[in-house]
Amino acid sequence: MPRKLTSQKRGDLMAAAIKVFKKKGYREASVKEIVAEAGSSTATFYRYFKSKDNLYEEIVMGFLSGFVTTWSRAYNTLTEQAGSKEEALAMMAETFHSVLDYYWYNRDIAQIVFRGILPIDEKFIAQGDLLVNTTIDQLEDVLKDLKSNDIARYIEPRVGAAITIGAVFGVAMTCVIQERRDDIGTLVDQMMEIVEHGITGR
Repeated sequence: MPRKLTSQKRGDLMAAAIKVFKKKGYREASVKEIVAEAGSSTATFYRYFKSKDNLYEEIVMGFLSGFVTTWSRAYNTLTEQAGSKEEALAMMAETFHSVLDYYWYNRDIAQIVFRGILPIDEKFIAQGDLLVNTTIDQLEDVLKDLKSNDIARYIEPRVGAAITIGAVFGVAMTCVIQERRDDIGTLVDQMMEIVEHGITGR
């Protein structure tokens, strides 16, 4: 039987860790359980990772880094000059879709990172705060620009940014992560209904 490639062994350990962390939580999980899930050995584990902490940090930081990349692409889309209100709304919908897609494809890791709608693990608070604050600042700038397209005219950009981020995160955690919904398009349509017409539908 051919030997597994180094990258595959490492990937198997990470995939196994995600399953074990999701089931038992980071603190209760053990290296022994991770290597058993991976069909590997403790010696192999320590060849690739210094400790359980090291592996956990790599998983979480990978998730956060991936989110930054996803948001950066979305931000670039939102900052493109929209020629009409319709184009601006289409860009917003595309942004919602890309962010929810990211949560869907990384739903198991997101569940480990956030533990439902709870604070991120305290060792990552600084990175989490930086990510949230940067996103709010950038979205605030976007909403200032969108006023010229007759969007969010009566809302302070900072307030609008906070509401938008809270709504996207809430939909991601409740509908995508907890309820495992994969109908991202439907979720985005409902979010855009609120953006365009409000909760009352007026």
